[in-house]
Amino acid sequence: MHYLGIDWANDKHDLCLLANDGRILSQFVVTHDLAGFATLQDHLKTLPDVRINIECSDGLLVDWLVQQGYNLYITPPHILAHRRPTRVKDDKGDAYLLAYLLRLDDRDCRPYSIQSHTVVHLRQLVRAYDHALKEQRRLSNQLVYSLRQYYPAALNLFTRIYTLIALAFLERYPTPQAAQALSREELEQFLRGQRYAYPQRIDTIYRQLQTPMPLASVQDGHVEYVKLLIPLLRMVFHHKNALIRQIQTLFRSHPEANWWLRFPGMTGPLTPARMLAWIGDDRSRFPTAEALQAIAGTAPVTRDAVARVRQWSFAPPVRTPSALPLMIWRVRVCAILVGHELISSSSLTKDIRYPVPTGRWATAG
Repeated sequence: MHYLGIDWANDKHDLCLLANDGRILSQFVVTHDLAGFATLQDHLKTLPDVRINIECSDGLLVDWLVQQGYNLYITPPHILAHRRPTRVKDDKGDAYLLAYLLRLDDRDCRPYSIQSHTVVHLRQLVRAYDHALKEQRRLSNQLVYSLRQYYPAALNLFTRIYTLIALAFLERYPTPQAAQALSREELEQFLRGQRYAYPQRIDTIYRQLQTPMPLASVQDGHVEYVKLLIPLLRMVFHHKNALIRQIQTLFRSHPEANWWLRFPGMTGPLTPARMLAWIGDDRSRFPTAEALQAIAGTAPVTRDAVARVRQWSFAPPVRTPSALPLMIWRVRVCAILVGHELISSSSLTKDIRYPVPTGRWATAG
């Protein structure tokens, strides 16, 4: 058996190859391109059996190693930093440490979980949706700040400032003077043209626009910035909705889609797709309920080991997507996944312990 540690970087990778008895057979560097990958393959093709430990779980190098069929393990960088003998980071030393930990069969060297192409695609779409949602919030906050400087009445006209109708209104009437010059008939005609779903609120909106408000002495700069933000928010809005449709379509194409939909709490357009994307369809990734609970953040830990009365808290999840189900449903998912079989949703409510908001344990009835 041979053990290879790879210290990952953007442009080059340091590697260290250990023999079964711990001897260093070679230390070399490969570039992050096809020529470098070919050099790595030349070093490994003569070895009968090799296990590889690397810091990251994604990227072109990891994808190439998986395609070549190598036995791959992952040790996250923060784990490696704690195991490093010195605080000074050294790429060559980290490569050796990765190979050394793998040779010792350290528990922090976790086997790489190979997911189906559908799950990988779904995970990429979910990550893209999260980025789009974050960008929408960032741009919306900037728009709200700018409007508060000179046009606060526009913030209370519609439910969300990033909706298409709100953006269209700001584009047509970017200043409070333009909005106050509107007649009720013109406002009604505009809203009907935007297919406004609440015609009973037209009078309320008109009164809000006609309410006297203090005017900024200089507002031209704010107006120009608002005009810049409007097309950006509109583009993000359309792309976010397109991602939702793609995620739903891809999720329904997975053979386990109906199985995931049977869990209680799988409401909302993206919740079951998120669960499939982040948990995956590789059952060997979580061999026990405790392993999945540790990732989900439902594994209890003691805050004070010496206290007479122990208070329970819950470890934070490794990943925190914005729309994961409640903690109770995640615990029930843990229970069902360990069984590796289909169980009716009614049986999931029996004999399952879950955390309540007070931090103590209760039993689901």
